[in-house]
Amino acid sequence: MAHPDLNELMNTLLPFAKKMLTEHGEFFPFGASMSADGSVVHVGAKERNDEHPPSQRLIDLLTQSFQEQARSGDIRAAGICFDVRITPPGQSQKTDAVQMALEHQSGEVVDVFLPYWRDASDSLHYGELFASQRDATFFVHQAGAA
Repeated sequence: MAHPDLNELMNTLLPFAKKMLTEHGEFFPFGASMSADGSVVHVGAKERNDEHPPSQRLIDLLTQSFQEQARSGDIRAAGICFDVRITPPGQSQKTDAVQMALEHQSGEVVDVFLPYWRDASDSLHYGELFASQRDATFFVHQAGAA
């Protein structure tokens, strides 16, 4: 990953995701943002009256929050971390993975994936990190905005 701010966000998100997988076997989507001064803030989303909201709803809430903060200039980078099923490069079968959707105000956007699996004794194992391009969703310019 090229931008140091995105590396810092990834290094903030990934350890927490791993901790949740180890301790609970799963995690709800969560995020982190970097303010204009470079400080990192962890962010969670919660639905009222729903202890087990759909993951996509939480991702949408985090995305909306980051869009507002980006528009107002309060953040310079943000990331959302969630659990997915993917086919890693060079493989033919899907596996579970931690996905980190990372964006920077400079326009750099990337999805970073960390495949994982449990063996027969329920031990957690991780594959190699890999990245792919993604479309910006936090730092988007509104058409027709003055």
